[in-house]
Parts: sequence; structure tokens; C-alpha cells
Amino acid sequence: MRVLVVGAGALGSWVGAQLERGGADVTLVARGPHGAAMAADGLELVSAGEVGRTRPAVVGTVREAFGLPASSYDVTLVTVKSYATAVVGAELASAAGPVGRVVSLQNGVGNEAVLAAAIAHASPAPLAVRAAEPCAAVGAGVVTIGLTVDRPGRVVLSGGGGIGLEDDAEGWGQQLAEPLRIAGVAVRLGHDPVALKWSKLLLNMLGAATCAILDQPPADVLARRDVFGIEVAAWREALAVMRAIGAPPTDLPGYPVRSLALGVRRLPAPWLHALFGRRLAERRGRRHSGVSADLSAGRTSSEIEVLHGAVAAVAEARGLPSPACRTLAALVLGLANGTVERARFAGRPAALLAAVHAAGG
Repeated sequence: MRVLVVGAGALGSWVGAQLERGGADVTLVARGPHGAAMAADGLELVSAGEVGRTRPAVVGTVREAFGLPASSYDVTLVTVKSYATAVVGAELASAAGPVGRVVSLQNGVGNEAVLAAAIAHASPAPLAVRAAEPCAAVGAGVVTIGLTVDRPGRVVLSGGGGIGLEDDAEGWGQQLAEPLRIAGVAVRLGHDPVALKWSKLLLNMLGAATCAILDQPPADVLARRDVFGIEVAAWREALAVMRAIGAPPTDLPGYPVRSLALGVRRLPAPWLHALFGRRLAERRGRRHSGVSADLSAGRTSSEIEVLHGAVAAVAEARGLPSPACRTLAALVLGLANGTVERARFAGRPAALLAAVHAAGG
């Protein structure tokens, strides 16, 4: 099986390495210092104190990937940030050879429809629509392992987890699962791509917005009972949306999402903090989310649009309230585009609580 991985940062390069270990023929499209380091010296993987190294095939662009000998692919995995999805779709649309089954392993919801529209040279549906409906043209997948590029060419794994894949009638999920399992990766297959992606969205939401707004690591933010109450409110809004669109919480490798969702629905926020808050704070540690990293890097776009922003968009379309998600998404986007001053919320939980409560959260 020939696999192309487009956007091989921490996530893409790790997935590519595991597929290669399992016998797949993998090419990585990786830009910047990380891509250059992998092309020159290979990829170093660090897990539980053990260090491994692989030398993947690395190119800088999709165009280069199709300039290689025998440049056709059975599967193309997309692992870029959501704000680059349309660009990657356009690159795949103009590819000089077969891209095979396109699969999104990205965070957030609705990326599959954006890719499908770009490949078909069409305009994507509004976020409230594409986030709530399955996309037959592009497959869905999620990764639940913590991954960080701690220096170019070196990826560090933290915590357990694995990969969840949509298993459709074409059987591509089974085909991808085989080499991953040979490499020792935990893989879970499911037939509901919308439930799969929304269940991962729940995990991605935790600490993503609050840590970015407060400019603090999860270890500090999630340990606070008052701020944890905002996380609970946002989850409840997301769960209400999932119920409205018929996407039940689905267990993912390493995460009993169904049990967590049941607890969030039924237990008071202080109880939830006592049960999960400190453990989450310890598990996430001082590793910042992608949303925080984007703000720190000065990017004007943010994945918050397909996380809390997607919850708010679908909620509005379905007539559901979403004050917490709507406020958190607006604040992150305001910080990204400069309309909200960093000093207004940095290290000031009381200011964030006041903003959410003022919105009705």
C-alpha cells in the first residue's frame, strides 16, 4: 500500500512512521525546519524514554510527491491544521497522478467536506452544515496520542491512545488498520464518521480555548475549579449539539468518551472537577494545545473555528444555546486577529469567567 501524508508535522510524521513500520510505502509532505531535518537526518521518535529512528521519504510539496517514480497513491492522509485544508484540497485536485482514498486525520469537524469540495472545484457548504453531516467522498479518522515536535526532526509521544478510523463499504479503514496494528498501534474502527469526529472534538476542546485565552498551560488552568466549570459548560453545549444531529459519543483508543459524556451530563461541575480536573491537569501537564501554539506564533487563523466555533455554528442553526462555546471561540479569534488585547485575559481567570457569564454561560 502506497500512502501519501500531507502536512507531516508531529501528527503526520508519527502516523507515517507507524505505517512504514507496518509495511506500507510512505511519502511525507513536510515543510519548514521539521521537514528539512527529516529529509536530511531522518525522524527521531521518543516514547516512554525509548528512542527510535526512521528515514522516511520526504518532499516539500504535493507537486514534488507526484514527481517521484511510480507516483500514485492508494491513500492520501491529510494532517494539516484546519485553516490550511482548502489549500491542500486544491493541491490534491491538481495532482499529476491518483491520490487514492483521501482521509482526514485532522482535529475539528467539517474538514472532510472542505477537502471534498476543493478536490471537486466546488464551494464547501456552510460550517453548520458540513460539521453535522457525513462526507462520502473523504474518509474520517482521529488520533488520540499526544505528539509534539520538541525540535526539528524529533517527535515526542506522551500518554496512551491510538487511532480511530471510519470503516466504510470500500474497506479502506481495514486496509489502513492492518499496517498500523502490525506496528503496535491501537486502532478502533467505526461506521459513524460524524460521531467519530465529534467524539474527538470533545477531547480537543478541553483546555484548548481557556489555556489560549489565559496564556497558561493546562496544568494551571484545568486545576482551577472555577475555570473547569467553563469546560463543563462547553462540553454540555457540544453534547446537546451531538444529540441534535444524531452523533452519539463514541469511545476512542485510550478514552472512554461515552462514560465521560454521561458523567458530564449528570454530575455537578464541582464533582466533575474533583473526579477529573486534577487528573486532566496532570495528564496534559505544561504541553500547550495547538490553539495556544498558533496564538503564540502570531497566526491570524485558528483551529478554534472547527472546535468551539463549530459547536456554536451548529447550535445556532439548530436553535440551541451555546454561550460558553460562542464566547470562547470569539475571544480566541479576537486574540488571533488583534481585536482583543492579550493583556485583558492573560493570567486573569476572573476576567474570562466574567466574559462567559455575561454571555449567559
